[in-house]
Amino acid sequence: MFKNFKDSARNIRNLKVLCATALLSALYVALYAVKIPLGEQLRITFTFVPIALAGWLFGIVPAGCVGALGDILGCALFPQGAYFFGYTLTSMLSGVIFGALLYRKEPKKLIWYVIISKFLVSLLLNVGLNSYWATFFVPKSFWVIAWGKLIKNALMLPVEIIVLFAVIEGLKRAGVQKMYK
Repeated sequence: MFKNFKDSARNIRNLKVLCATALLSALYVALYAVKIPLGEQLRITFTFVPIALAGWLFGIVPAGCVGALGDILGCALFPQGAYFFGYTLTSMLSGVIFGALLYRKEPKKLIWYVIISKFLVSLLLNVGLNSYWATFFVPKSFWVIAWGKLIKNALMLPVEIIVLFAVIEGLKRAGVQKMYK
């Protein structure tokens, strides 16, 4: 894993990778604007896709950058209240998880890594950490918020896995991964 971290840190200096990271950050911002609200703290978004793609293509460091930069720009361009660094940290950590689990994996085992990475991001970050951050703004207990997020994430997990795997497979067929090796 440490070798992958070093490789991904080296990748960010490559101009092609830097431009692709910027484009994925822009895609994150575009997807940030498209939200389906389900409640006060619940909404469906697909901002995980560009973060996961950066993790799959480039590794931990670029994926973390896509998550952090995309969240900051999304909050600046489409504000929904005050900016809070905790949610940026969550986006960055999701890039770390996707980068650690998807970067340079065998194509035959990739579906399992997609499932595991999306499950960890959903459970640890979307339910756990984001519920904690929400307690700073919503006068409800952690467990009340977490149960709502757990139900939403459990229902969305299969859809998100299918979307992410389909996008990765489409990009593999198009030869995008070979462009950056």
